[in-house]
Amino acid sequence: MKITLLDKSHHRKDFQCEEPQLNDYLHQQASQDVKKKLAVCFVAADKDNNVIGYYTLTSESLGRDEIPDKYIKKVPKHYNAPVILLGRLARDLSQKGTGLGEHLLIDALFRAYKLSEESIGAMAVVVDPINEHAVKFYKTYGFEELRDSEKMFLPMNTIKQLL
Repeated sequence: MKITLLDKSHHRKDFQCEEPQLNDYLHQQASQDVKKKLAVCFVAADKDNNVIGYYTLTSESLGRDEIPDKYIKKVPKHYNAPVILLGRLARDLSQKGTGLGEHLLIDALFRAYKLSEESIGAMAVVVDPINEHAVKFYKTYGFEELRDSEKMFLPMNTIKQLL
């Protein structure tokens, strides 16, 4: 399966996952965010170019007070920590149980890691899980909860070991 950048050739209107907010984003907002350079959206599509899964990446920074204690030494005082935000990740209901969600996550982590090595400084990937099921999913891959936040954190060194 190929994961590519979202473009006008992708059919999105029939995409449905468990979270209406994620459906609405793909149907109504994703193209605008891409156009405005607020996010990059990657999609998995079937043979008819129907979107069956997607994720978004964007840059972000975390304050030192949010970073887990064991990583704080890597961030100089008065700096924020540069990270890559995996903003959204969803797969169509038709793909439930196929491993597509995991495949999308691994692809996102690989892209984020490559970016951190070649293009931009980023010490981790951060996610903001939409529900408790998502928290469990991300914990499976080593994501840690951030202090005083719903967000979760996975250092690039850990991603390197996963890949």
